[in-house]
Amino acid sequence: MPLDPAIIQNLAERYLVAERDATPMAPWHNDHPGLIEDEVYMVQAALLRLRHEAGGTLAGWKAGATNPGAQAAFGLTQAVYGRLLGEMRLADGDAVPRAALIHPRLECEVAFVLGADLGGPGVTPELALAAVERVVAAFEIVDSRTTGWAATMPEMIADNVFQARYLLSPTLLPGTGLDLAAIEVVLTKNGVEAARAKGSNVLGSPANALAWLANRVAEHGHRLRAGDIVLAGSLTPLVACESGDSFTATFDHLGSITISFT
Repeated sequence: MPLDPAIIQNLAERYLVAERDATPMAPWHNDHPGLIEDEVYMVQAALLRLRHEAGGTLAGWKAGATNPGAQAAFGLTQAVYGRLLGEMRLADGDAVPRAALIHPRLECEVAFVLGADLGGPGVTPELALAAVERVVAAFEIVDSRTTGWAATMPEMIADNVFQARYLLSPTLLPGTGLDLAAIEVVLTKNGVEAARAKGSNVLGSPANALAWLANRVAEHGHRLRAGDIVLAGSLTPLVACESGDSFTATFDHLGSITISFT
């Protein structure tokens, strides 16, 4: 049955505290069986309202679970989306305090900076790319606020699709003329190759993910806006992060980015 508004608010408040205190909360999906994805986005929306009331600034969007394996693992019927907060953005070369997070994992992504509004329905990859001002390399740090990463669909969506931090490269390229499906990234962890992947891992191309996102958020009354940052989904598998770890990702055309954990 649908979630009661009081339950939605309570869950949002619990996620806010879990993130603030870097202390996970127990999974709750078994307490509310039969939920569909659209209902759980109401918890995510309530969480974002709380963050906004606390001074947070919305900076863009993220697509998640952009491959069939991830969707199956979390019990999803399609990709999912979350929001990016301005205060969660890092700079290339930053060091992240590990203690501020619960059990972080790192992903390599292609990101977009929009130069025009983009609203569904009916957005194609071609229309999506026409709205892009710049393409950049990105790291996303995801962190499930559920104990032991024991999250399924409800926890994932409610928890803002695990968004914790993100980093964009200083290298900016125009959105046209790039074969985004063919872009390759090599990720090293502490100087050793940890992953190698292509843009085709993301719904066939990051451009497809951008079009999907514009159409999906329109179903909930939203529209992508000029200036928004969009993370298109992870090219690489999740890689665990601990104190002392250092990561470098080298992307075709988009350059390299580096991050470390203290």
